[in-house]
Amino acid sequence: MSGQTPSMKAVLWEGIPYQVVVKDVPRPTIQTPTDVIVRVTTASICGSDLHNYHGLFGGSDVPYQMGHEAVGIVDKTGSSVQTFKKGDRVIIPCDYFIGAQAFVYGHGAYTQGGSTSPDLGGCQAEYVRVLNGDSNLISIPQGTENELDYLTCTDIFATAWTSITQTGDSVAIYGAGPVGLLAAYSAIFRGAIKVYSIDYVEARLARAESIGAIPIDLRKGDPSTQILKLQTNGVQRVSDCVGLECVNPQLKPQEGYILNDAIKLVAAGGGIAITGVYISGPKDKGEPLQGPQWATIPFDIASYWLKGPTINGGLVFASKAESALRDLVTAGRVQPGFVFDYVVHIDEAPEAYQLFSKHKVQKAAIKFTR
Repeated sequence: MSGQTPSMKAVLWEGIPYQVVVKDVPRPTIQTPTDVIVRVTTASICGSDLHNYHGLFGGSDVPYQMGHEAVGIVDKTGSSVQTFKKGDRVIIPCDYFIGAQAFVYGHGAYTQGGSTSPDLGGCQAEYVRVLNGDSNLISIPQGTENELDYLTCTDIFATAWTSITQTGDSVAIYGAGPVGLLAAYSAIFRGAIKVYSIDYVEARLARAESIGAIPIDLRKGDPSTQILKLQTNGVQRVSDCVGLECVNPQLKPQEGYILNDAIKLVAAGGGIAITGVYISGPKDKGEPLQGPQWATIPFDIASYWLKGPTINGGLVFASKAESALRDLVTAGRVQPGFVFDYVVHIDEAPEAYQLFSKHKVQKAAIKFTR
């Protein structure tokens, strides 16, 4: 029928924990002169998407589109767009999605999807509308070569890179998921002598060892105890790449476990980066399993005071690092796409979420053409 709004496929979270669906939704259109419509070629599932998937946080306006990691091709541009034209290949920085519709900067209110901006959807979709395209997109070379490497630059590589801003000669990374692996990779690339990678999933530990990190199995006891036997003065830099869904050596959820173990592990005067997501808020239909337990956690203030480490955490403005990381990829100096081990068509996205949630895959990419 003439005049019918074109549709597209998108991954939606409908308020049911551990479930996403793929449905047809209206395709975005140019609404302001600065808009750019990007045809997504590849998106990926982030570990923070799993917090939404698990029903722990998200926008109250359900359903909403998932995703904040994507690369694609410019499809349409508004009349005021100067930098990009149809056919250009681009990265969509994750802080475009996070700033526009996921987090309220300065307040830490997570509202993934379109809850704060209903006309903006997540990027696990065939098309995405990008406001202020000239400033919110980053160009990449033509062709599909290294697309997975560039895809990591949208979020996880930039997040990992900025979590270790003062690499010392020894680093410990809690978590060997995609961000944790890339934090270890970044530390090694930037000259760390020893990098310890902590996890309990054997495949993840093996992957960490393959890039030069020293694997530490959480199931064998407190990582601080294990590493202090090897390095009695502790490590200079620690990064928590797990966040709120952390577990103890018995693999039981324990709020604050990682931060308190990190205090034991870090050397006097060292630094701790809280890279993983910590967020808390009231339960609603977009956060059915949210609770107050993450608002406060037990903290060994005495040990912290005695050692005096610097602790940094919060949102990462990935776009500040993405251009530099893109250039490293283009020059062939880094290959961060090694974290991907599972690529599916959008129709298989629900299965990819299940496998990622169960730690059956390391990192999943979603393709939009067969």
